[in-house]
Order: sequence, then structure tokens, then C-alpha cells
Amino acid sequence: MASLVDWDYLAALSGGDRDFEQELLQAFVEDAQLRLASLAAAVASGNLDQIKRDAHHLKGSSGNVGVTAIQNIAAQLEQQTTLAAAQPLVDELQQLYQAVVSEVAA
Repeated sequence: MASLVDWDYLAALSGGDRDFEQELLQAFVEDAQLRLASLAAAVASGNLDQIKRDAHHLKGSSGNVGVTAIQNIAAQLEQQTTLAAAQPLVDELQQLYQAVVSEVAA
């Protein structure tokens, strides 16, 4: 499987400082975990406004560290107008998140 992290982008951002790259990714992973929990709660309660806010935040934070797969799905989620359309995207984000966590830990 291809990398979910754009390591070239991250290296350019960090000036090649691998420790800083890991710090950035760890901060992203921790924040994304909170956002995904909030998204799941928003879906469960039918709160589309909260879904859009969390998706927007996740779109930005994932883009900042070069995790474009999550950025792209979060952008799609941000545009959804129904819970039925939002749920599969939240599920996909959770799967991608787990893959990023595994990649960052490796």
C-alpha cells in the first residue's frame, strides 16, 4: 500500500528535521483522534453542523501534515447535506486514520 503521508511534503515543511516531522504527525494523530470521536458523536446525534465543523478542521489539519487522503475525504464530508451521505465518509476517515497511525508508529 502506498504511503498515506506525503513524506516529501513533510520533509520540505520541516526542513528535513525527522524529529520535528514525528512531532507534527503525533500532534495530528492526537487531534484527529479527538475529531473523529466528535464526528462519530455528531453522526449519532444527527448534528450536521458539528459534522461540517469537525470535517473542516480535519481537512485543514491533515493537509498541514501532508495526509491528503484524509484531507480529501474530509473535504467531501464537509459538503454533505444528509446523515446518510455522511456516515460512510466518517467510516472511511476512521479507516484511513488507523492506517496513518500504523504508518506513523512504524
